[in-house]
Amino acid sequence: MKLGIRKKLKFVVCRINLFRFSLRKRLLGFEFANILLNRLDKDSVQLILRKNGATIGSNCDIESGQTFHNCRDYSNLVVGDHCHIGKNCFFDLRNKVIIGNNVTVSMECGFITHMDVGKSRLSKEYPSRNLPIAIEANVYLGARAIVLMGCCLHSDSIVAAGALVTKDVPQATIVAGIPAQVKTKL
Repeated sequence: MKLGIRKKLKFVVCRINLFRFSLRKRLLGFEFANILLNRLDKDSVQLILRKNGATIGSNCDIESGQTFHNCRDYSNLVVGDHCHIGKNCFFDLRNKVIIGNNVTVSMECGFITHMDVGKSRLSKEYPSRNLPIAIEANVYLGARAIVLMGCCLHSDSIVAAGALVTKDVPQATIVAGIPAQVKTKL
């Protein structure tokens, strides 16, 4: 009997948080509502992401504390089936972040899809640009790994903790370092 009550209570809390998010979005804009998402429980986060454009597969575990940047909705986030996204990850959604099936993203990972030097004189040499990030099936990202725009992490690869991925990661390899380099083939 307790299990049924707990499940119902979780459902109610998620709906209340969805309402709070929607109300903030309507009254104060998406950016203000987006800030709320960082402080909600993982069940509410997943519901709000789905209701606001994200594609999330079945049996996914998206922890709390996520930060989403450069977005007006979450339509640039695509997560496959059976994925885990750890606490406090950073998603720059200026362009797509596509995560395949059976991917584990450890805590505090970052996904940067754009570069913009702003109004600096460097903007003539380095114009603003953005590219998607693709993570294929069965990939593992260690804690605090950062993936930069345009990179593809091919299937069955491992990115070590703290690595900075600046180019594609070949299939069935382990990469580590800053910048990430192939350490071994699996």
